[in-house]
Amino acid sequence: MQNLAKNTPIDARLSAVARLLPHQVNNVRLSKTQLRVLQSINMGEQVTAVEIANRCDVSTSFASTLLRTLMIKGYLKRKVMTERTGGVEFGYLVL
Repeated sequence: MQNLAKNTPIDARLSAVARLLPHQVNNVRLSKTQLRVLQSINMGEQVTAVEIANRCDVSTSFASTLLRTLMIKGYLKRKVMTERTGGVEFGYLVL
């Protein structure tokens, strides 16, 4: 996923579709921080918001928001994990 952040020319077909459906562009476009989160997750690895917060030097609540957003956009899959204390924590996997 290292090549996701590089500035390369955009395919003309993609530009044409983006002009036709501008309200859909935000559903696939990622911020630099979202890209950094995706790059910090290895294929097949399940991560939590706390782990991403430590890896990307962001707060746990922001990491949770980033992971949830990436899940909604279809980049991650979320699994419910029960903690020993009875609380719920989410684990995320790259699709």
